Amino acid sequence: MTSPQMNQVEQAMAEFERQKAALGEIERGLHGSSTTVVAKNRAVAVTVNSSGAVAEIKFPTSAYRSMSGAELGDLLVSTIEEARAEAMAQTMQAFAAVLPGGQAMVDAFTGRAGGNVETPLEKLLAEVLLDGDRPDDGPAGR
Repeated sequence: MTSPQMNQVEQAMAEFERQKAALGEIERGLHGSSTTVVAKNRAVAVTVNSSGAVAEIKFPTSAYRSMSGAELGDLLVSTIEEARAEAMAQTMQAFAAVLPGGQAMVDAFTGRAGGNVETPLEKLLAEVLLDGDRPDDGPAGR
């Protein structure tokens, strides 16, 4: 005869195994995935991997040739930031199914539920996923 506590432990272990399998599936799905963003003027295309690291930069047109160095640099930075933000959003979306509260939790943590302010979770994920490699992370930006 099993005790109610033993049943609870068995149920908790079964749920743990389901969650572990779901997380493993998400991880396998994200491994090797990438996000590509093309600048509005089509002068540059940036591909980042699922952790936000720049994997490739392409210049699909010759438009970059007529740009000043500062203009091209600004375009690269903004396109990289946009690609990283999209990659992070895709990663968060992938985990929505296993987070308690699902999509509502993702929306709350990412600020989509009300405002465009960077949330503490986004800041943490940026540190973890992007290795803190953000333009505002210098000594003055902290």
